[in-house]
Amino acid sequence: MKKQHSLPLKSFIKELKALVKPDYLKAMWPVGGIAIIFIALTCILSFLAASVMSSMMMSVMMIMYGMASPVALLMGLLEVLGAAAISIALSFFFNFFMVAIQYTYQDRLAHPEQPVSAGSIWMHYKHLRKNQVWRIALYIGLFIFLWSLPLDIIGGLVGGMTKSTVWPLIIRIVNDIVILWKALEYSQSYFLYREKQPQFLGQSMRHALTASRRFMDSHKWNYLWINVVCEVLPVLIWVLIFGGLAFYGNYTATYVLTYVGLALVIIGIACYLPVILAAGTLYYVKSKDEPDPVDIDTAFKDTFKPVAELTGEAYVHEVYTPAKPKKQPSPVAKKDDEPKREAKKDE
Repeated sequence: MKKQHSLPLKSFIKELKALVKPDYLKAMWPVGGIAIIFIALTCILSFLAASVMSSMMMSVMMIMYGMASPVALLMGLLEVLGAAAISIALSFFFNFFMVAIQYTYQDRLAHPEQPVSAGSIWMHYKHLRKNQVWRIALYIGLFIFLWSLPLDIIGGLVGGMTKSTVWPLIIRIVNDIVILWKALEYSQSYFLYREKQPQFLGQSMRHALTASRRFMDSHKWNYLWINVVCEVLPVLIWVLIFGGLAFYGNYTATYVLTYVGLALVIIGIACYLPVILAAGTLYYVKSKDEPDPVDIDTAFKDTFKPVAELTGEAYVHEVYTPAKPKKQPSPVAKKDDEPKREAKKDE
């Protein structure tokens, strides 16, 4: 078992404050604004999709009674697919901005004179290799989905066969632990990809996930603990306070409190996003520069294919020689036939 590396929590929080505090307001407006716009557009698309789905169910009933045309059902299906496509595109663009913000904080750690502002974030967004970044995001989502799929299937089968709520709940908890574990392993993929970005030309982007898994082999517990303290607990406390206000407003039919509570929850999370993104960036940089760091070249060992194989140069001088047909063995006379022939001659 490898030695677990640990960054001290107190010193980490102190350095996180020093990283975020000077340019917090400059970073909060673009980061929070992008997050709020993304949440608003996602909610609008979800509401429209739900409305269209309700209309489609009504159209199915009307088609059964001959009161509507199947064209209406087809148009509703196209609207749902369009909303889903727009939501996926928005998710990718939001992910691009989050990666650009993390790269901005990473450069700030390397060059303290660089500000974290809308201009610097936009500069990193423009120069981001989006074709490579979205493939990393796809690989992360695909691998986490494949790891969780067996337990999802088992949970559904157990729930359907036993009619029990205990075992499906246990399987669900185990599945969530697996998802969390794999998310921790793949958490440094974007940073490690940036370390070897020129070498990724023509290569598979899953190498970034492999390197992240190796990099986090001895950091997972420490990274989880720092995430819980610096990211999860503040957001959870904020959500409990103002989410409770929204629940109270809904329970007492004081809907003004409901809307105010929900708005404060969204605004608070959006304003805390710079701290969350800076914490992930700071952890990577500190882990890379600790006294006993994980070597980046070791993390990428045996991953990249040689350039000669990618370009085909390795196979230029190979000569194709067709396989020669095998020679059939010549028939050999049996020895028993010779005495018979001599007997015939004697006769």
